[in-house]
Amino acid sequence: MQKIILLVCLVAGSLQSFSQKSDLATFEKERIRYSKNAMVGLAGWSVANIVGSGIATNTRNKEMRYFHQMNVMWGGINLAIAGLGYWGAGREKIDNPTMESVLKHQRKIEKTYLINAGLDVVYIGSGLLMNKTSNNQKNPEQFKGYGNSLMVQGGFLLLYDAVMYAIHRKHAKQLKVMDNKLTFNAGPGAVSLTYKF
Repeated sequence: MQKIILLVCLVAGSLQSFSQKSDLATFEKERIRYSKNAMVGLAGWSVANIVGSGIATNTRNKEMRYFHQMNVMWGGINLAIAGLGYWGAGREKIDNPTMESVLKHQRKIEKTYLINAGLDVVYIGSGLLMNKTSNNQKNPEQFKGYGNSLMVQGGFLLLYDAVMYAIHRKHAKQLKVMDNKLTFNAGPGAVSLTYKF
């Protein structure tokens, strides 16, 4: 009888382990899909800036010309970041995920968006400072145009990073459900299977 109970516990534990691995793999695939979609969104914003502001630089208004020039530069940088980010997300391997590795990836993506949001605030502040001090510069139109562009780009990126952080944070709540349901414990002379409601 003890052998049957042990066998049932071992089978249940391995099924739970398989189920959790499957759930973790699904979670990781979703996280990667969110990351890829985010990079597509950033690329779309970048292309809109490159094309739209590229066309709009053909203006006699110097301040607006500099504004659009900076938008084109930001568009190029953001497009490169989006391309590298999409490529990096596509290369992630999720062969045999563990709760530890999944949590590590989750913390990393959340921390990245929080750090980026902090940088976005710096961009906005820098743009505001450039705008406010533009009259003291040799080329005030350039300073004002570049400053306005920094504020617009920083504002978009702050919104983008905040939304992506919220999406990943909401997605992370699934990990608590996976981690807390069923546990299998084995040790010298004892085996237990626990289900938490």
